[in-house]
Amino acid sequence: MNRIAQGMVLVLLGAAALTSTVFTDLYLNYVQEAFRPFLIASGLVVAALGLAIIGAELRVVVRGEEEAAEAAADGHAGHDHGHGHDHSRAPRVAWLLLLPVVSVFVIAPPALGAYTAETAASAAPPQDSAAEAEFDELGDPSSNAPVEMKLQEFVSRAWTDEERAMSGRTIELTGFVVPHPEGEGWYLARLQMACCAADAIVNRVLVTAQPDGTAAPETDSWWTVRGTWEEPAGDLQSVRDHRFRVEEMTAVDNPPDPYE
Repeated sequence: MNRIAQGMVLVLLGAAALTSTVFTDLYLNYVQEAFRPFLIASGLVVAALGLAIIGAELRVVVRGEEEAAEAAADGHAGHDHGHGHDHSRAPRVAWLLLLPVVSVFVIAPPALGAYTAETAASAAPPQDSAAEAEFDELGDPSSNAPVEMKLQEFVSRAWTDEERAMSGRTIELTGFVVPHPEGEGWYLARLQMACCAADAIVNRVLVTAQPDGTAAPETDSWWTVRGTWEEPAGDLQSVRDHRFRVEEMTAVDNPPDPYE
């Protein structure tokens, strides 16, 4: 890999970063939205550095050709002054830097899904059982309007809200389908990340019933569901799986942000 090829690799890496942030929302599969400005800036810097390397190397090539032409004109064509030799080759392993570019432009790895939700750590109840999270009001219970809620909030309320404000309310949740290992219903899940996909944990509810009583939907398919929380009889924090009875389901195509 010569210097020009090295510069091209940097240009392609910068273009990959810019493509996934400026022209598409692909970056949301891997990091939080707050990282977008930093990814754009790094993409511009890497691409500019690659162009600078290419430009510098082309100037060296042109200057070498001009000096060779002058030497030939002076009758020194047979003398080798070292011009035209490339002493800046990188090892062949450097071509592996193209793999991230290929993955973005060709493969485009998808967001984490059901497999990760089955193997990743699940959200856990707070260690301080006396501490209760502060939640917004759910609105007037007499209105019978569904309460749209993130899975993260639902799980947190189900573990910490001793007033059990969700009891009897119609809740609307959106997530993807994860099969139950023992076939007892299925999970509606959503991944939550603090920084990037590598630190993702899963929030999930166990769907115990659905409108038509059929089998679980296809794994990794996305749904918006409306239903009610199956309130546990005992201590909230002793619950392992929060149970949810679905009354209405609507398929969701390409959610804008796969994480919470």
